[in-house]
Formats: sequence, structure tokens, C-alpha cells
Amino acid sequence: MKRFLLLALLYMPLSLSANVDAYEFDDPAREALYKKLIKELRCTVCQNQDIADSNAELAQDLRRKTYQMVQEGRDEAYVLD
Repeated sequence: MKRFLLLALLYMPLSLSANVDAYEFDDPAREALYKKLIKELRCTVCQNQDIADSNAELAQDLRRKTYQMVQEGRDEAYVLD
């Protein structure tokens, strides 16, 4: 029983980190804007948690859309609107 619990604890962090978005940026300014925006935008599913820290599917979609808009060169006001 102890071995099972130990193995479960060892594999748990792997399963929890499976929803990590990995976006690449060529421009450090765009990366900084993206990080700022995802910390500012709120997930409506997760009791007002920012989308950077949320694992909800909605937050994942919002991070993806935010990345797309930042890569298109949209400014902060446009993305927030």
C-alpha cells in the first residue's frame, strides 16, 4: 500500500502539468505584453482567477486567442476590449 501511494505521489505532478501552454515569441516586447495580459485577464469559470493561473478550458482558449492577437501586433487596449 505504501508503494502505491508513493508511486501515485510521484506521478501526480506530471499529470498536473499537462495543461501548460508553450508559446514562442520572436520579440521580447510581445512576450512581455502577452504575460502582462494573461495576468490581467480574468477567467469567468475560476472565481475570478487570472487566465495565466487557470486550468479551465476557457482560460486555455483565452490564452491561445491572446497569443494570436499579440502575434498579429494588436495593442493592449485592443486585446482587452
